[in-house]
Amino acid sequence: MSEIVPFRGLVYKNGLKENMDRLTAPPYDIISKEAQKEFYAMDPNNVIRLELPIPPDKEGPGNNRYTEARKELDRMRKEGVLVVDPQPAIYPYSMTYKDPYTRKERTIRGLVARIRLEEWEKKVVYPHEKTLAGPKEDRMSLFKETQAAFSQIFCLYPDPAASVVKKLYASATPRFQAKDQDGVVHALMSVTDPAVLAEVQQYFSKVPLFIADGHHRYETYLAYRNFRRSQEPEAGPNAPFEFITVFLAALEDENLTVLPTHRMIHNVPPELISGLFRQDGVLKTEEIFSYENKEQFLKILMSSDTSRILFGLIRKDPKELRIVSLNKEKGAGVRSLDSWWLQESVLGPVLGIVPERVAKEDLLRYSKSAEDVIQKVGAGEYPVAFLLRPSSPRVVEEVSLRGELMPQKSTYFYPKPLTGMVMTLL
Repeated sequence: MSEIVPFRGLVYKNGLKENMDRLTAPPYDIISKEAQKEFYAMDPNNVIRLELPIPPDKEGPGNNRYTEARKELDRMRKEGVLVVDPQPAIYPYSMTYKDPYTRKERTIRGLVARIRLEEWEKKVVYPHEKTLAGPKEDRMSLFKETQAAFSQIFCLYPDPAASVVKKLYASATPRFQAKDQDGVVHALMSVTDPAVLAEVQQYFSKVPLFIADGHHRYETYLAYRNFRRSQEPEAGPNAPFEFITVFLAALEDENLTVLPTHRMIHNVPPELISGLFRQDGVLKTEEIFSYENKEQFLKILMSSDTSRILFGLIRKDPKELRIVSLNKEKGAGVRSLDSWWLQESVLGPVLGIVPERVAKEDLLRYSKSAEDVIQKVGAGEYPVAFLLRPSSPRVVEEVSLRGELMPQKSTYFYPKPLTGMVMTLL
């Protein structure tokens, strides 16, 4: 099944002495332009300059955001800011955070390693989401220019007994620690003991992997690998570009949190929106709350019966919060997901937001925060919005093994590994 290998990580040389909070950044695809500028100002060596560089005033061939990233990488390596670890290692990586719902402290214990890139058809690494062309073109340009990867794909693997993390963490050497903007504490360790590494590799050779987050990057790495093969046909099967680094967490880890991604409706004709509230429409109203009772509304919605298809429906005029249901039966795989039923029975048929329009993101806006959605609809930024309930990591496994694909933004694993804790040259 999966082939994982130790690697010599590219790391900040003075990571133990310096404030890693100032050198790391969140995943590139959740960083706004304002946040990008803030990370630039935070430290001249912040990883944002490599992963998501600000383009020069006049972009063109040989002078663009990707060449800027390469220049910064060359500078940081020349100045000794970034160095390659002397020994191959697997890197245990933990994230300690407050549960967004209960505020209870949780710790995810995972690891960072290289895995051999395999096509989907080989059923070694399983996807659960369709990808778009735009993000892949951007990452491909970055990989070609820098020949490096600064962040990890987030993958899940089966391990009911937590045998992998128990073995790794028992022999790990602490490396770096950083706290992100949400207060999540990220801790990186390393394991170089050949006997321990061999046992971990043996375990992964018997299990599949499931992508939790990073479908675009995985497909881009496959394309990049094929590009490098064409450029270097004699490189052999163990060339660095045949592998990619991933963060691996056990499917059974009870500390994994999957947040829902809520949908705000944008630029849809009022006559279509009114169809959501017809008495003979597809949605049945279960309860109605005022904005003042949003806490009660959210508590009831998020703790509601998951065997039923339920959504929160936020309305601007009149200002009200509804719990609505679909009179349909949940099934297996994608048919167990509220997001699938919302797309198939409401967004497409009632509002005309078909999958092709979902991909364009011109009729939908997304948010992880229910309070943010309620505030924006109440302020008149959007006429209506749908709140979804969280799903389970096991749903990712089930959908993937069935060969199905979830609607865009059906899962949001939280927290996510920081960019810059450990990197790799390709």
